Amino acid sequence: MAGTALPVLPKPAPRWPLLNGLWGVAVPLGLTALDWPVRALLTPGNILLFYLLGVFFVAIRFGLWPSIIGSLTSVAAFAFFFAPPIFSFAIADPENLVGVSVMLVVGIVTSKLAETLRSQTQVAEHRERRASALYRLSKALAEARLGTEVIAIGVQHIQAEFGGRNTLLLPGPDGKLCYPDAPALAMSWRGADLGLAQWVFGHVRLAGRGTDNNADSPAVYVPLQGGGGMLGVLVLELADVRLLHVPEQRQFLDTFVGQIAHSLERAQLAEHAKLATLKMQEETLRNSLLSSISHDLRTPLATIIGAASTLETDGQLAEASRRNLAAAISEEALRMSELMVKILDMARLEAGEVVLNRQWYAPEEIVGSALRRLDKKLHARQVNVNMVDGLALVQVDAVLLQQVLVNLLDNAAKYSPAGRPIDIAVETQAQGLTISVADNGPGIAPALQDKVFEKFFRLHPERAQGGVGLGLSICRAIVGAHGGDIHVSNRRGGGAMFQIHLPLLSAPPTITPEEKGLPL
Repeated sequence: MAGTALPVLPKPAPRWPLLNGLWGVAVPLGLTALDWPVRALLTPGNILLFYLLGVFFVAIRFGLWPSIIGSLTSVAAFAFFFAPPIFSFAIADPENLVGVSVMLVVGIVTSKLAETLRSQTQVAEHRERRASALYRLSKALAEARLGTEVIAIGVQHIQAEFGGRNTLLLPGPDGKLCYPDAPALAMSWRGADLGLAQWVFGHVRLAGRGTDNNADSPAVYVPLQGGGGMLGVLVLELADVRLLHVPEQRQFLDTFVGQIAHSLERAQLAEHAKLATLKMQEETLRNSLLSSISHDLRTPLATIIGAASTLETDGQLAEASRRNLAAAISEEALRMSELMVKILDMARLEAGEVVLNRQWYAPEEIVGSALRRLDKKLHARQVNVNMVDGLALVQVDAVLLQQVLVNLLDNAAKYSPAGRPIDIAVETQAQGLTISVADNGPGIAPALQDKVFEKFFRLHPERAQGGVGLGLSICRAIVGAHGGDIHVSNRRGGGAMFQIHLPLLSAPPTITPEEKGLPL
């Protein structure tokens, strides 16, 4: 989730008015003390400029009324100490009287202008703080993906900007409002009146402290309304409820609530879209599975039923015909068994129930065991195995890796013309083990080379030997569980080549040839 706890920006505390007024007296008196020793060198106009400068300082620093006090104090100090007759508030020289009057008017006018500028500066700073707070909230909400993240961000930023405790209540499955349930929402307040919140949710009206409804409540209840209707209720325990009666502050809170409501609605719509996509994918997989199973079971079942019926009803069959029918029943039953094994293997792999039993094996032993398992299917084919003696040992689950090779070899036999050779190459490098299985068939179109590893995908679904489309998916799952990868490409001379890359997790042990044993 984006962001950490934000600091609460305190509002500037108002200065003590009496102290500010004292500065309006102290600054002119200080200037009088500075001007008195050099009064013979300064003209009355220079002295008045010094006093005017002091009035400017007080106006900028302390505001309008202290500067007016400073102006009056400056006039009195000039008249008493510098305007003849000295030590008297009377001013005999008309020129000094005009200068004092002009200084007083200019001081008051500039004080007013300085106060206006100061007020505008404070408003600009206040608006900048609000814009910055909205930016932080928008940025954090934009990075949120889940509804719980949106709620946590909203609670966090509202507390940082408005103070006090708060929580966001959302309707549960039964339509009743409840507290958010997530570890990241530990800061969420738990003292809300759920009954009052439910009333606000149903009537879409503000309630609680400072409102016309349940004004004695310690918190204010704000409805969260999105484009599609009510989403929930914000419960906010403000330290100063008068903030809600300031139009600008209330608008600021409404903007916060609107941002959170829109983000929450977006997160909920994304969750619904995700669930709909998952449901559609599940439905697609279910239909594909039923279609594939019905297609691949129908042929062997029909063969088995026909052969068994012939054996049962025809008592005049020759011995050779009986053996052929029995062999057909055995072959089709084996095919059905392999289909069921693939479906169960895929289910276990996707459920994460398969735990790798890694042991150190020689690559040639794993390849040899896979070839022996397919001896009957590959007896009419030439299988070329290219590997050097003494390859480094690999730490793998031999049973699962043999299943990968069996699936790849069976796939090569299905999709290449009868009698064409199958090539196997094994190589170990510093990066890991590479096993290639290549056929001499038509190959795979580049646009389909990634799709062949998807569940239930078949290049030629109309063929009887097409299978259920799980063999390559199982290969990818097993190789991925080993931390490796598998991909397919087309050979230059024609045919498809599947390559497996398995990383070496640690240095293999050194053994003598006599210590080697078969994995199975």
